[in-house]
Amino acid sequence: MPANLPPQARAAERRYIEAKNLPDKIKYLQEFISTIPEHKGNEKMRGYLRRRLAQLKEELELQKKRRATSSGGGGFSIKKEGAAQIVILGMTGSGKSALLSALTKAKTEIGSHPFTTKDPVPGMMAYEDIQFQLVDTPAVYEGAYCGSSWGTQLLSMARNADGILILLDGADPVNQFNVITSELSLAGITIEKKENKIEIEKTNGGGIQIACTGRMTCKVEEVDKILKGVGVRNAIVRIWGDAGSEDIIEALDQTKMYKPCLTVINKVDRYPEGPRLFNAVFHWDAIGVSATSRIGLEAVGSRIFDSLGIVRVYTKEVGGEPAVRPIIMKRGAKVIDVAKIVHSHLYKNFKYARVWGSSVNFKGERVGADHEIADKDIVEIRIR
Repeated sequence: MPANLPPQARAAERRYIEAKNLPDKIKYLQEFISTIPEHKGNEKMRGYLRRRLAQLKEELELQKKRRATSSGGGGFSIKKEGAAQIVILGMTGSGKSALLSALTKAKTEIGSHPFTTKDPVPGMMAYEDIQFQLVDTPAVYEGAYCGSSWGTQLLSMARNADGILILLDGADPVNQFNVITSELSLAGITIEKKENKIEIEKTNGGGIQIACTGRMTCKVEEVDKILKGVGVRNAIVRIWGDAGSEDIIEALDQTKMYKPCLTVINKVDRYPEGPRLFNAVFHWDAIGVSATSRIGLEAVGSRIFDSLGIVRVYTKEVGGEPAVRPIIMKRGAKVIDVAKIVHSHLYKNFKYARVWGSSVNFKGERVGADHEIADKDIVEIRIR
């Protein structure tokens, strides 16, 4: 968008940015769009602003529906335990309760009638030397995000979890997946991980500065126009991977939250073709199981672990034995990150570390603070 907008457009833009509630944001965004000169150079930004306006209107309408249908009850709350909390989402009859019972020792009601589960039920699933907390939940249904029944409470629980397990009935996995992912999207949750990462840090001066480790598929001037078009005139844009103008526009919308997800298709004993047909439609690597016949259950733990992108690290004191329980960290973590978690004294006085495991060339190799750890590494931190 050109920097020489007419004064009325600048004023509307400022009112939109400073608006504190949805009705005002909608009002001033409409005014802003109407005052932007119509020519080819503005088409992309006008398109983005119109999409944003539609989202704000939808959000306002849903807020009204929630207030109208709210029963005043409390939300779902399950205290997190284990290495990660995984919320099981599925439509009625998909077998969520049966899966939880098969994978954990949790006692949950398994019924043949619809909507048997009324409240979340947790259970602990062992995977090697750690445990995941699986949570059976009331069924997802079309329109859950509008706020009727337990819909918003359920989706809020998904937002707070460390990961999601989408369970589909093998008789109708395609339609059920579409419904569930649509409700997640409306709740601001995406299960598709971007190959790139973009951070936009607003600053007090210096204009638009870009640092990119990959390939830019658009011109720097175009990024500058996009940001200035939504009122960002001073910022540092950090890009990891390849990115284009559409990626920059998406990065401006901070409402979407990525959640690691494992998709599981149940009842393969009755519908053996379900996973193959599903994967052919979505090109999504779902696994097939049967909660009642216990088919394929042995793969669930490792697939959850892989989807979360985590590693286990075992600390060790000098001359001592490795800890029995690991520290759970994100893949890509450094040795200095381990020191931060263990104790501030180790972090502030870090000198070097010795590591045993697949990330080093030999046992007990000496490494620096920026050494990237791998799963099952043993780390011994030395201080000054």
